[in-house]
Amino acid sequence: MTLSISNQSTEADVRSWLNKNGFVGKTAKFSELELHAIQRPGWVQVFRFCVRVKYRPLDDNENEVGLSDQSGWQDVFGVAVEDEREREENTRTQIWLFKSSVEREEKLNLISTDLLTCKTGQNGKLLETIIFILIVLSLTFFVLSCFY
Repeated sequence: MTLSISNQSTEADVRSWLNKNGFVGKTAKFSELELHAIQRPGWVQVFRFCVRVKYRPLDDNENEVGLSDQSGWQDVFGVAVEDEREREENTRTQIWLFKSSVEREEKLNLISTDLLTCKTGQNGKLLETIIFILIVLSLTFFVLSCFY
């Protein structure tokens, strides 16, 4: 079970950043927007996201994010770091986009070195497995107790 936090302000910040960097933010379809790490007491939060978004070249024909120069739909992986202590909107959220999830994971590992991370995957699967085993054992004991 993954930790899923509905964070509309982060989504809005990502959309705004996309608009400023040659994408059509309102077209963004998020398939993932998850809390990855947090710094105590919670001011700094690191999010991972995956988004399908339409790219439109800017007037100067320069792609600031370094992904693709072709207009149209693109699937991109991203990292967003929010510092809630910042007062100005343009410095509160930092965003990086990547072509692959591997590149994104490298950035996440670098950024979240000293932070509390929300590890999904093996730990989440381990918990699900333990719960499943406990349910099976309980049912087994129940069935066995019916015969004795």
